[in-house]
Amino acid sequence: MHFSVQKDTLVRALKDVTSALATRVVQPILSNVLIESIDESTLKFQATDLDLCIETKVPAVVHAAGAITLPGKKLLEIISKLPNELVSFQINLENCDVAVTCKRSKFNITGLPATEFPKVSDTRPERSVLMPSTVLKKSIAQTAFAAAGYDASSILGGVYILLDEGNFECTATDGSRLAHRKEALTALVATTGKTEGDKETEGKSSTATLEKPGTLKAIIPAKACAEIVKLMDQDNSKGVADDAKNSDRILTGEVRIGLADGQIVFETDNHFLSTRLISGEYPRYHELFPTEYKHCAHFNREELVRAIERVSVMSDERTHLVKMHFEEDTLQITANTPDVGRAQEEVPVKFEGQSLDVAVNVRYILDVLQRLSVEEIRLEMTGSLKPLILKGVGDEQYKYLLMPVQAK
Repeated sequence: MHFSVQKDTLVRALKDVTSALATRVVQPILSNVLIESIDESTLKFQATDLDLCIETKVPAVVHAAGAITLPGKKLLEIISKLPNELVSFQINLENCDVAVTCKRSKFNITGLPATEFPKVSDTRPERSVLMPSTVLKKSIAQTAFAAAGYDASSILGGVYILLDEGNFECTATDGSRLAHRKEALTALVATTGKTEGDKETEGKSSTATLEKPGTLKAIIPAKACAEIVKLMDQDNSKGVADDAKNSDRILTGEVRIGLADGQIVFETDNHFLSTRLISGEYPRYHELFPTEYKHCAHFNREELVRAIERVSVMSDERTHLVKMHFEEDTLQITANTPDVGRAQEEVPVKFEGQSLDVAVNVRYILDVLQRLSVEEIRLEMTGSLKPLILKGVGDEQYKYLLMPVQAK
């Protein structure tokens, strides 16, 4: 096997796939990246920890076809330090010895046979749907942060997505907060595939099942969601590229989603990602949002973010608590840590209702404010210990529920 790739192209590909490498290596092959020639001008890179699999294709000059696996992190470390020139790989497939050369630099790496690499991405969905990548990216970015990071394998450690007759919902919660986005997808279409019936099988969980074309429900690990956003960023930055040889090529700006054998698959122009699904029934989150409120506040998002960031310096490192006092046209934000000090800041606000005191986890409020792009924020409240509902003015598709903290 013999091929050459531009250094910066190689670094991007390795950064994409090494995110899927196993952190606790039980099998040595799971710390390796599979490099396989597709044709004379394309290479495929793939990595997996058996739960998550990421695959990317890059342009290359393939002098002799073949496949090999190489230590992913070590290879990325080597390539990153090379000059931005053409990097050549000459591989002896009999002993898996690899010579890497770039200008005056030369490295020898020992790999493992490609035959030992798990066949995790061989199963492709029979049916799938296309949706705009911008919608998926925005929805995940504004919700996945609210998933429970302390238990990645539980329902609360995942992001729930629902595609149903042109509507897309994305939701995440850790029990103390809940982020939800809903979009109407006029561009949603079903791709070809087998149809076994429109009805959901009785007795099966309502999650992780593919019903009729255009309908999909799944709970996806939050880690995989972060990787999906990164890969879509890569595709969007590359722009549109012509590919007359592949009539089934996905148009730039779209992502194909499908389910197969307990996995969910995302495909874009140059990337493939599959991840295991979290099984179970997601909470009935729609019932958690109050239908009415007694207090309402409008304020400038950036101004509030800067004020909270300053005050948070004095918040307790254990509770991360800040107090908010709403009265007339002023929001007073305070934080106090015994034996350290106290901070106070005032922010102009349009407030409706009687004066109200609310205490929140400062990280939970900053998490959402920093991910929204709107100028003005609307905060709906019912009482000091009742759920707070945060919305972006002019963006009715997004809602964020935050439970207050009982302050002493």
